[in-house]
Amino acid sequence: MKAKSTILLLYIAWLIAAVMLVFAAAEKQPDSFYTLLRWICCAVFAYSAVTSFQMKHMPWLWIFGVLVVLFNPIFPLPLDRSLWIVADWFSIGAVVSAALSFGKMQNLITKRWKSHQ
Repeated sequence: MKAKSTILLLYIAWLIAAVMLVFAAAEKQPDSFYTLLRWICCAVFAYSAVTSFQMKHMPWLWIFGVLVVLFNPIFPLPLDRSLWIVADWFSIGAVVSAALSFGKMQNLITKRWKSHQ
């Protein structure tokens, strides 16, 4: 049951991050928005990396690790707006792909758990 609640928490966090990333990519926002975006995305991607490690899903660990570095609010990367738009859309794609991938893993976990009862 813990895995199910972890996946649900990830989905909520991914939804929040993805919506913010769409707003960031769609049009210019105030600087305070980008600061908040970095903090939220960094936290969400770090949690995702830890969860990926715990679930032994190593490719996602590496993807989320790169995204943590990209959105690090302490030592921000000096990218221009056009590169950040590409990074934002890449991150949205990664979140959507992860949601589909983790959903399939959740289905497998649920089936195995029910078969052992």
